[in-house]
Amino acid sequence: MVVGMGSGTTATHFIKLLGARVKQGLKVRGIASSIASEELAASLTIPIIDFHVSAEIDVAIDGADEVTHQLELIKGGGGALLREKIVASASKRFIIVVDSSKLVNKLGKFPLPVEVIPMASPLVARKLEKLGLSSTVRQSHTGGDYITDEGNLILDCKCGEIEDPAKLAASIRQIVGVVEHGLFLNMAERVLIASDSGITELTK
Repeated sequence: MVVGMGSGTTATHFIKLLGARVKQGLKVRGIASSIASEELAASLTIPIIDFHVSAEIDVAIDGADEVTHQLELIKGGGGALLREKIVASASKRFIIVVDSSKLVNKLGKFPLPVEVIPMASPLVARKLEKLGLSSTVRQSHTGGDYITDEGNLILDCKCGEIEDPAKLAASIRQIVGVVEHGLFLNMAERVLIASDSGITELTK
């Protein structure tokens, strides 16, 4: 199988567990959604390929920053939303693993990430403002602007509860200079939610 490996803390746990299974003889090949995840997988001897080798992923596993009962997601808190969405879109099955704190009735409490071309960031910020989104350029932990694996900036947008995620996603996508946004809609097949009482599974 070709396995899509997500990014962030939850995906890191998954990659480590997958690496342990590979050492036990599991035959898989991985496509990672970030440089960090790819380096971790390679260090665990998980065979790494890219879309030149396989244009389709059998199953992808990732986390999320927010998820609704309708399987709408906000992703990109870790800064890899573009590659994460590429991997998700190429996957026959896209499965999300979160803890119960990520489950919400409506998206929007978590800032919505929007990846933008650096040159266009002031223009995009103004157009996002017209949509009711107050944005700030994400900063790195070491100081300065956070730069994605593709060399772009991320605008984190405060938007409050999103009444119509599909409409907002379409409006953001129309802004020239936007590379991708963190709304993942109609992509997840199922969400596994961990809590103190056990695992809850949401499906389409």
